[in-house]
Amino acid sequence: MTKLIGIVGSARKGNGLTLTKAALEGAAEAGAETELIRLADLQIKPCLDCGYCKAPENKYCVQKDGMQEIVEKIEAADGIIFSAPVYFGRAPALFLAFIDRMYAMVRADFSSKIPKDKKFGTIVTIGSMGEDVAAGVHGSNAHVFGGMFGWKDCGFMWKNMMHVKDAAEKNPEYIAEAKAFGKKFV
Repeated sequence: MTKLIGIVGSARKGNGLTLTKAALEGAAEAGAETELIRLADLQIKPCLDCGYCKAPENKYCVQKDGMQEIVEKIEAADGIIFSAPVYFGRAPALFLAFIDRMYAMVRADFSSKIPKDKKFGTIVTIGSMGEDVAAGVHGSNAHVFGGMFGWKDCGFMWKNMMHVKDAAEKNPEYIAEAKAFGKKFV
């Protein structure tokens, strides 16, 4: 059975969470086991750039916070859907701290500590900017997870005008698109 996790990088429980839940529901309908992780529910400290994680004997980051739990779940998953809103032209600090901390899962020779047999994709919610900004958020993920980790890129979906409360929930087409996006991982 496919194991798919959704990692939501928004501080609030808004449209990105709604779309990620719908994507996971679609994957579950297709037979996947799913789990949702909200970064805001965990403490994730910024990377210290201390080099501890690059020593061959150290698998994880020296910092003991919510990241180890997330990494263990990523290791056990077949696919990961990342969800990030756009705050002032980029993903928010919470999501970027998570991405920076994934550096601990790359060895000193830049090979991955995580198996390459995973899929990933991104759900991007935006207030008023266009697809190019959403593509930039996903492009950063593609560089890290596709390029450095070697995972299969399943693409991204994005929705505009997501600054409006419950905009995703009130639009059945958005929910259907998110469900279809989730099914791509199964």
